[in-house]
Amino acid sequence: MGIAKSGYYSLREILGYQAKYNVVLSDRGRGKSWDAKWFLINQPGTSMCVYRQQPDMTSAMLDWTDPLTAGDDEHEPIPPTSFEWKGSDKDGWTLYYEGAPKIWFRYLTQVNHIKQEVFPDDMNWVWFDEFIPMAWKKLPGIASEGDALRTIIKTIEHDTVRTREEKGLKPLRVIMFANPFTWNNPILSYFKIVPRGYGIWRVGPGVVCELLPPYEEVKKDRKMTVDEFLGDEVNKNQGWVDQQAYVLDKWPKNAEPFLSLRLEDKFFIVYKRDGSKRYYVKRTEEHNRNCPFVMGSIMGLKEYETCVDGTKMLQHLQTKSYQGGVWFTDINCKFDFLNAIQV
Repeated sequence: MGIAKSGYYSLREILGYQAKYNVVLSDRGRGKSWDAKWFLINQPGTSMCVYRQQPDMTSAMLDWTDPLTAGDDEHEPIPPTSFEWKGSDKDGWTLYYEGAPKIWFRYLTQVNHIKQEVFPDDMNWVWFDEFIPMAWKKLPGIASEGDALRTIIKTIEHDTVRTREEKGLKPLRVIMFANPFTWNNPILSYFKIVPRGYGIWRVGPGVVCELLPPYEEVKKDRKMTVDEFLGDEVNKNQGWVDQQAYVLDKWPKNAEPFLSLRLEDKFFIVYKRDGSKRYYVKRTEEHNRNCPFVMGSIMGLKEYETCVDGTKMLQHLQTKSYQGGVWFTDINCKFDFLNAIQV
């Protein structure tokens, strides 16, 4: 895995896979952000740092240059006077390095604004940092975080018929970091990333993921445990739980569909069995109109749907999900349903 001789994280191994999207997941304290900042500031050309929303961006900017001005065993410190910020919270910021624009700072909910911007041809890297929050909440104005990120990427690439390589430009590549993490996340679901154990693996065309084992630190005369490192209960629940929980190994016999459910643009069929308090959920591409109940969210409500928003049915499904009373065909179905139903 990408651990340098210093014991801290290094991007060099995962980037060696030459993938477009490079996803790194770990607990805190591994040096991922430190390494990424030195990597981006020393790369030829320019880069973009993306955050989920405006407060995330402005918070990150407060100490963004600290590792660069502090230096380390491998890098000489950069004088603070080498950096200058220009921009605004509304429009985004640009970090200037030695008088030239070097790194653009934007946030995901700016996607429609970003689509109107023009970025330099030498923008070669996008770093999407901390894309999994402690408590996930749907971002306003964005139906899909994955689609929003890809829209930003296509905007930078100018989305033209001729590829960047055909124009003599370097391919645009994306680095994505998250910690602490949960597998129940719309970005991981979008890129179809499911747990495969520690190490690096190819997820699909142009996508690789690296999962670092939990960090252990020497504490007094013994090693700190993972639970001690992660801290409070929220952290532990978000970190290293069994994400395969409530995923079916085998579809139950005699399960009958009773609800065809559309939540925004996602369709699900909910099944139940006589004598069982569990529900079973499958993803589908369209409604099963033979179900006793055909319901949809108010967004795009169809004439044959009953609106599910604010109903006891939706509240009941939410409660059952939180209590572990809903099971799923696979982990991506679980991601999609849990993310959609809490909106």
